[in-house]
This record gives sequence, structure tokens and C-alpha cells, in this order.
Amino acid sequence: MANILVIDDDPIQCRLSEEMLKTHGFEPFIAASGAEGLALLESENIQAVILDLVMPEMDGMTVLSEMRTRNFTQPVIVQTAQPAIENIISAIRLGASDFFSKPIAPERMIISLQNALKRFELENCLRTETHRQKGALSFKDMAAKSPAMKKSIAHGEKAAVTQIPVLIEGEAGTGRDMMARAIHHHAKRGGKPFIALNCSTLDEHELDKMLFGGEGQKKTAFEQAQGGTLYLDEIGALSMELQGKLLALFTGKQLSTSADDHAPLDVRLICATSKRLLNLTKQKQFREDLYYRLNIFPVYMPPLRDRAEDIPDLISHFVTKFSVAEGRRIDGCTPEALIMLTQYEWPGNVRQLENAVYRAILLSEDGHLTPNEFPQIQTSLQGAEKLRSALKSMSPQAAPAHIDAATPQVMPLKPKAQPTKDRFLSDDGRVNNLAQVEKDLIEFALKKHSGKMSAVARALGIGRSTLYRKLKEYGLETDQSNAA
Repeated sequence: MANILVIDDDPIQCRLSEEMLKTHGFEPFIAASGAEGLALLESENIQAVILDLVMPEMDGMTVLSEMRTRNFTQPVIVQTAQPAIENIISAIRLGASDFFSKPIAPERMIISLQNALKRFELENCLRTETHRQKGALSFKDMAAKSPAMKKSIAHGEKAAVTQIPVLIEGEAGTGRDMMARAIHHHAKRGGKPFIALNCSTLDEHELDKMLFGGEGQKKTAFEQAQGGTLYLDEIGALSMELQGKLLALFTGKQLSTSADDHAPLDVRLICATSKRLLNLTKQKQFREDLYYRLNIFPVYMPPLRDRAEDIPDLISHFVTKFSVAEGRRIDGCTPEALIMLTQYEWPGNVRQLENAVYRAILLSEDGHLTPNEFPQIQTSLQGAEKLRSALKSMSPQAAPAHIDAATPQVMPLKPKAQPTKDRFLSDDGRVNNLAQVEKDLIEFALKKHSGKMSAVARALGIGRSTLYRKLKEYGLETDQSNAA
């Protein structure tokens, strides 16, 4: 659902525009003056503007000029009761994408709006991909309607203006790399080198040589990043020996950590990890002294399940990107598909969503992405629904008092048992996640059917291959796994 801003001092026209936009599935924002409209552009995520030219204090031409000055790139459709040719030419020169004289037929306005939004989305996609290729991603290139993502970007913006090390934590596929590049781009070092290394994909010897030098290594990664930023992804995979060498750069004052430092290595260090570095420190897998050197300014990237408000914008971006790449005309997701995709948990986060949209575009035959183009997501949600139904059927029922048939008297009840722990709650009272509930149910079914795989699979409503995979996933494999 696109957010459309209407800037018009006529309350009747505003009300008509608002109803028209709501009828066609848009979210309208209304501003009664040019100044109010510019304020909404600053504070809200607006995709397009419908602008009146003739307004008191600040007219439409001034609004267009201000939008250009402030680098607002949203398409603007101008409507006016004074369609003089000079006004049309001036508005187009200032960036208006279309021009109408009042009164406007709603159908014409909607068609113009839809075309403008498609162009806007294509331009945004191309701009983001260009920035990505040039290593100049900005915070504006990141979808951020959700409160969780807005908070992360706010932290990233604060980190960008400092020189101190930054630690980005978040699950795989949440966009830690994008955040690191945006911080670099918005910092004073933005025009300098950005060198990225993934500590989990290189063996220890190769990583040692690339970071600290060795035979055949002309320049270390620190030397290549001189004046700029060195990004170390999955820093938690660094061996204890290499952690010690990295710490030595700090303690030996070889690495600058502020604008006042004049160390030989003038490098901004940004690290990222998919594992909680504090937990690794407690488990003696990561040096505590190095942890506190790196964790001066933490930035957390939320998982996609905690930022469902961003899913429609991400889908729109990926649809545009892959439609152009594959030469396909895809208008987007149907409402049913969009609802399904926002309900899914996305364990692989944004990267999984991107791959799912790409596959859906390749499967699509009619220009719209329906639930059928996302078979794996559809099957997973259906399985989760079956699981919930099975758990519901297992809920304990209150047992009636026992009446002895031979003796017409009520038999004494057993002493009242203490309330049993709710299987859906953890010890601290929080709702268990779906994986934990699924594991408990499989364990229950294994005991119920004495480890007979066929009976367990039938009871759970899944195939035996799926059952074996889940046993392995949850560490429930036993000698009974080969039972009939």
C-alpha cells in the first residue's frame, strides 16, 4: 500500500482525493498548506504527491522548488484550476511528472498515479543497485517503515559521525553488510576505501596473512583500508590467536579509534556477527578484553519477523529488480500472497525473502505473484496450521467425578493436583517459539508410538522423510529412527 500525500488548501478537494485514494487501496496523507506538506515529507514515508498549484503563503511552484532543494525524489502530480501553458512548463521543469486541470476524472488520476509509482520504484531500485555496486549505500536505500528498523538506522546514523569501532549484531540475512556500508558512506571517510573480509569463510592461515601480513602478501587489509573502513564480518569466528593479534593493534596504539589519534593505521573498524558476542565471551570463545574494545557502539539489526511492516516495500523492490533482470512484466503480489508473506517467520530473513521473490517471478505466468508462486512458504504455513490444530486437540480436559456403578455413591476424588506448567510457556513465562513447541510435540509422538516412525509420521501428518529431517534438526535421532 503506497502512501500518497495530497497538498491542497481546498478542504472539499482534499476530502474527494482522500476518498478516491482509499477506494483504490492507497493510504492518503492530507496537508492544507505547502509548509505542512513539506513537514509530512520529512516525517513520513511518502511515495507520491498530488499537489495544487494555487495556495496562499507557499504555492505549488515553491513546494516543487523546495522538494528539489531538499532532495525529495517522489513523483509529483500537479492539479490546478489555472492550467496556463507557462505553469505547465514551469512545473515540468521543476520535476512534476504529470499535470491536470481541475476537475479531474478519478480514473485518469489513478492511472497517472500508478504509472508514476512504477517509474519511482524502478528509479529507486536502479539507484539502490547502483549505490550497491559503487559501495555507496545510504540509509535511505534501506526499507525502514518498522519501528525496529527505524531504531537501527537511528543508531547507524549516530555511529557514522564518530570514529570509534562499531559492532553490528544480527541474524544472518538481516542486512549487516548494508548497515556497515551505509555507516561508512555517511562518515567523513565516505570517499575512502571500504575493505570487507568474512572471517568465517577464510581459513586461519589465509586470514592471518590478509590481516597482519605474511609471505606473498603485498598489503594487509588494514593497509588497503588506510584512511577508510575495514569491515570484518562474522568476527566471532576469529581464532583466539588472531583475536590476540587484533587486540595488540589497540593496546600498542597502532590503530586509531578517534579523530584525535595519530596512529600508523588510520582505519575505522566495523565488525559484525550473527552470534551474540557477549555469549561467546562468557563461553570463553572470545576474548573479553577485545570484546569491550569492539563493543563501544553496538548496532542491532532486527530479524525480518520483527519488522513485518517493511516486507511490502522489500517485495516491491525485489519484484522491480528481478523483473528488469529477467525481462518479465510483473505487477507485484496479489493481496492474498502479500498477507501470506507477512505471516511467515522468514528464518533466513531478507536474503530468504529476496530468493523467494526471485523464484516466484520465474514461476509466474500471468504477471501477478499469487500464493501458488511461493510453494515452500505455502507448505510451511500449512504445516504450522496443522501443528497448531494437533496441539489444540492435545489440550487436557477437566475430568468429571467418578461414579461407581455398583455402589450408588460418589467415590472420593484424588487430592487436587498442583497446576501443571503450560506447555506453551517457558520457565520465565514467555511463549515458546514454534520450533520448541514442534520439538516437544515430536518427542511426545515418539513416546506415544514407541518410536515407530511410520506411526509417528501419520500421527503428525507429515512424510517420513520430513520426520527424519526434523529429528536430525532437533537432535532427536535415536536407534529407533530405523523402526518401521
